[in-house]
Amino acid sequence: MNVSAVSRIETLNKDNYDTWKMQMQAILVKTNAWKYVNGTDVKTELVADDDGISAQARAEWDDNDSKAMSDLILSIHPSELKQIKGCTSSREIWLRLEGIYQSKGPARKATLLKRLALQKMADGEDVREHIRTFFDAVDKLTEMEVIINPDLLAILLLYSLPSQYENFRCAIESRDELPTPEALRIKIIEKSDVRKKDNILVQNAMAIKPYANKNWKNKKKATSKNEDKEKSKLKCHSCGKIGHKAADC
Repeated sequence: MNVSAVSRIETLNKDNYDTWKMQMQAILVKTNAWKYVNGTDVKTELVADDDGISAQARAEWDDNDSKAMSDLILSIHPSELKQIKGCTSSREIWLRLEGIYQSKGPARKATLLKRLALQKMADGEDVREHIRTFFDAVDKLTEMEVIINPDLLAILLLYSLPSQYENFRCAIESRDELPTPEALRIKIIEKSDVRKKDNILVQNAMAIKPYANKNWKNKKKATSKNEDKEKSKLKCHSCGKIGHKAADC
């Protein structure tokens, strides 16, 4: 593998296993090394009447697996290298890391399920980040073979939204069928974008209003001055004085 390919991803640490795993798998697939890491290409067994071809195949496998091991080691933060001490194959490294950083036990499942049930979006929080966190938990549960009913997911997502989305929530619930979680994700983002645009329009209107009022007052004042000026030119036909009309005399 080109070292630059590994350097483009963040090295594995205690907090980024899910992202690291996805990016590392993509790199290994691209370099044709994933088959060694995922166990689909296994080393041929040594037999008594082994021929030269089998020996060559094993040597080639060892060489390719060593390269895959090197790629994995280079992508791990130095502080975490102790976790793979003693591993002798790329497959063993991958499974060791998975066992350490991606627990599939009851406690992990309970934590993710509680996150889904209790997650609430705070006022002013970025809706995209909120949804990303929500579906990240869903994806991790799916990896652990915990499949949640789509309608239940949609309801959990709806009720994780703040009170500003109450009308939106009621509109969705009044339908004959709930949208799929993915469709609901899109609708929530669209609703958020509309709300942002409306807020910008209101803010712009509030910013313009003082200037509009000032201009109106200035215009009114100028009009009043002009009227006074015109009046000063008037001559009363009744008394002959200047400054008013006969009707006001």
